[in-house]
Amino acid sequence: MTEQFFASYSNAKPLLSGKRNKEGVNMELNRRDFLKGTIAVGSVAALGGAMAGCSKSGAETKGEESTEKSSVKPPDSLTDGKWVGKAMGHKDYLYAEVTIDDSKIADAKILRNDDTIGIGSVAGPMMAQRILESGNLDADTISGATMTSMAVRSAISDAITNAGGNPADFSLGTSEPAKGGTAQTADVDVVFMGAGTSGLVAATRLLENGYKVMLLEKNDIPGGSMCMTYSGVLSAGSELQKNYSLGRFDDSIGMSLDARLEAVKKRVNPELNRFNGEIPYEAAMYENSGKMVDWMHDMGIGFFTMGVNPYYGTTPYLAPGCYMGGCGYAMQFLVDRINALGGRIVYGAKVTEFIKDNDGKIAGLLAECKDGGSWTVNARAVCLTSGGFAANQDMIKEHYPEYGEFSFNCAPGSTGDGIVLAQAENAAIECMGRDLGAFLSTTPQAGSRFEIAFAYRTTPGIMVNATGDQFGNVNGNNHAELSKAVRDSSNGGKFFIITDESGAVTTMKNDEWSTTEYKALFSRGDMVHFDTVQEAIDEYGIDNLQQTIDTHNAHAKAGEEDEFGRKDLPLINTHGGIWVCPCIPTFYLTTGGLAIDPSCHVLTEDREPIANLYAAGDVCGSIEEKDGRGYGYGFDAAMIYGYIMANTITTDLA
Repeated sequence: MTEQFFASYSNAKPLLSGKRNKEGVNMELNRRDFLKGTIAVGSVAALGGAMAGCSKSGAETKGEESTEKSSVKPPDSLTDGKWVGKAMGHKDYLYAEVTIDDSKIADAKILRNDDTIGIGSVAGPMMAQRILESGNLDADTISGATMTSMAVRSAISDAITNAGGNPADFSLGTSEPAKGGTAQTADVDVVFMGAGTSGLVAATRLLENGYKVMLLEKNDIPGGSMCMTYSGVLSAGSELQKNYSLGRFDDSIGMSLDARLEAVKKRVNPELNRFNGEIPYEAAMYENSGKMVDWMHDMGIGFFTMGVNPYYGTTPYLAPGCYMGGCGYAMQFLVDRINALGGRIVYGAKVTEFIKDNDGKIAGLLAECKDGGSWTVNARAVCLTSGGFAANQDMIKEHYPEYGEFSFNCAPGSTGDGIVLAQAENAAIECMGRDLGAFLSTTPQAGSRFEIAFAYRTTPGIMVNATGDQFGNVNGNNHAELSKAVRDSSNGGKFFIITDESGAVTTMKNDEWSTTEYKALFSRGDMVHFDTVQEAIDEYGIDNLQQTIDTHNAHAKAGEEDEFGRKDLPLINTHGGIWVCPCIPTFYLTTGGLAIDPSCHVLTEDREPIANLYAAGDVCGSIEEKDGRGYGYGFDAAMIYGYIMANTITTDLA
């Protein structure tokens, strides 16, 4: 496998220039060559800490970044010692260390794993441990983190090859998960279906309030979609925001809660609003956002900084910053706190049905475990925090037929189980079939679809379609524009980010957004350098690219808007060649879901609450759409409504 490393900037050469063969194909960064012969893996993986239930957990281990792969020839036969192997993960390279002793795997561990914090960072060590314990490269993968699990397999295989061995000798075939689990029963105050964002927040708060809590999670890891988000949090009226803003921003930026709600009301679609212009769901979210942020901050969850939003004032990011894993660190913190406060999370436990009391009221959950065991959990309150259904194509086709043939880049556990379960108890669903937003991902041909949702901010340049033409203002209503673009067949289903040398620099490290997440685009081979525009045209068939760049640059030099209304256009300098990143807009969540009231009671079609049943997070769909406004703050809503749900249950059970 070839791998591109940073070259020095000298003699007017491109910062990350690549070699080209006689046909003009970049041999160091060409995607096909780059991925040839490897399992390109990665993903959403998981969390360490004391994990109770049907599966074990691992701890995060990191090493230093490697340099060029050694050219030393491997031994002729499997040789004892310590050996290093690598493979491409969901985002970047994963490095494993394997110790061979007496022709057996005596130790296996992860040296470095740059996959998603809270997902890949935890699933990697867990998978290495499974391979070590079984001596089998085909050990069962970590559910919820399949791609990182596959990367670990590949990296350990590479290490065995480097030791002079044959990985096939350690590939013993897949087997059914070990059985022998028992039927277990628990009596708690509150039981959760799903250990995602809302569930972890609510469970932590309920434990602090003195209630006995259990969470049933079907995957081997917790977190749901939490670790995949950018980490910004609404914080209306929080002390954290007030302290940060003092001396920095005037009142017009900070804005009062009432002013913010009035600003939100102006963007409500009156045809979809059911409350005479009021927004009870968003009002509840904003009124509790500052309280939740201060609660998290007081317990020790880190916040990095705050950006300025003209509608919502300053917005804090979970540390260490935007798309830098803050959500994953916060998720792990909540799991550790749940364990410390006496709560329990059972992994590999798929909820199958509700328990009913003698009056027919919901009184708990039944779950089946991977090991053949089961759980009967009796509870005074049942919470559905199991996520949306973006990973369930049948449900997509039913509720969003326009999107039925498109793929979604989402958490693998988002299969709609909680929605289906609640519907069987006459729970209503709402807001289905409306427009869905899309964000950018790298192309599936790269092996994994790495999320680059903020690339339009970090990588100054243009985005073009299959013919090399621009197609809209992706710097404006970004997710709506990308959704429209990928559904428009005239765009040809192919998209490319075009930038220059300075754009490559800010892609690797963007000070404005305080992120280095997209540096991986270069080591993955997604960001490809061409010495001339024509070479890029020849490679991808984007025939109109030169004309598009010329038109764009004319607007940039004149300091004027382009035909799509884009302002402050960056000049694309092609003297050092151009950089091209093939990409594709991908849908990422469903915004319809269970009907709830603003206190998280699940409702029937008659808007009556179902006794003892509560829900929060993506299982309820978009909070904004319940008020008649387009989706915007799913992560914030999941956390804040988890907080609201805990407060509601505390009152109801008192």
